[in-house]
Amino acid sequence: MSFCRVQAQQIDTFYLHHALSKYDTIIYERIIKFSKADSLYHVQDYYPSGQIKRDGQYSSFDKKIFEDLWCNYHSNTKEGKFIEWFENGQVENKTNYLNGLRHGLHEYWYNNGQRECIHHFKHGQENGALTYWDTTGVLERQSQYVNGMNQNPKDTSYKYLSYTPSEYENDTTQTWPLIIYLHGGTQRGNDLKKLYAYGIPDQIYRGREFPFIIISPQCPIHHRWSTDNWFDNFYNEITTKYRIDTNKVYLTGVSLGGAGTWYLATKYPDRFAAIAPMSGFTHHLDFIERNIDNLIDMPIWAFHGQIDKVVQFEDSEWIIKMLDEKNDNVKFTSPKDVGHWIHWTIYPEQELYDWFLKHNKRDIDNNNGL
Repeated sequence: MSFCRVQAQQIDTFYLHHALSKYDTIIYERIIKFSKADSLYHVQDYYPSGQIKRDGQYSSFDKKIFEDLWCNYHSNTKEGKFIEWFENGQVENKTNYLNGLRHGLHEYWYNNGQRECIHHFKHGQENGALTYWDTTGVLERQSQYVNGMNQNPKDTSYKYLSYTPSEYENDTTQTWPLIIYLHGGTQRGNDLKKLYAYGIPDQIYRGREFPFIIISPQCPIHHRWSTDNWFDNFYNEITTKYRIDTNKVYLTGVSLGGAGTWYLATKYPDRFAAIAPMSGFTHHLDFIERNIDNLIDMPIWAFHGQIDKVVQFEDSEWIIKMLDEKNDNVKFTSPKDVGHWIHWTIYPEQELYDWFLKHNKRDIDNNNGL
């Protein structure tokens, strides 16, 4: 990896082709100044119109990389205040970092100028008050967080998509394996059709048949899978409504859903026969690390592309290293040339589903003498 090396106060201009989406061919202008006084790289990115897009500082920096605001791409370490703007000139967010971790006040706005939310972070985890407003300024919710955990979670139920095999009605006594699929951040809301954008629901939409019951819950806007107490209600409902083999329940998810997979498996290890988290962040909750021993006997196949610029690869790497010392049934697929789109290389193939079916919670219980 090549790093930017410039002399003190010397300005380096770089033109960065950053594909924000598959339709994006914009070339951003990037201006870099290294300050010898504080040993920081001061970086500004500009839209083609000349409107500034981002202004922030890094203690280490690769000038060719444009990562998501919450991501430290390998060596890119954010330090101090960051400001981002929409292309219309409206401020999008003001955030603060310490040694690459979110730390201090984080503020966000909609592109119409209305404030979206206020977060408080400490060493990468939400600590303090969190407030959200909608696009018209109406208060949506207020919460208090400690070490990433909501201190006043609601007991609630989430809507979900459901799939049953084509032979499900042929034998009303047969039970079926279950896959619970957790979507990523852009599919949050109250429109279940959004879930068909990618992942396992995308495969179902394309007409693929599975030998599983597949349930895909939808996380509300501005929530994570760890925000509310929803899983017990959800699990009780689906195991009552559908003929599920509760010894063959599998959990997988992408990005936000990958983080949710780690969290739910840690909180409810007795529910799952195997899990497959993809591109999930893990440092946002100390709950996961404090309860890592709950995953000692869990079959795990984790996935994370090494050039992911949305969720840093290291968020999966560190937890896998911890588990390698404790769990003999851990696999980690981490291709060098794949980014945040790794799920497009996994869910359309057959291997993961075959791997799931090799695992039965009864075997885990027998190994534990239960």
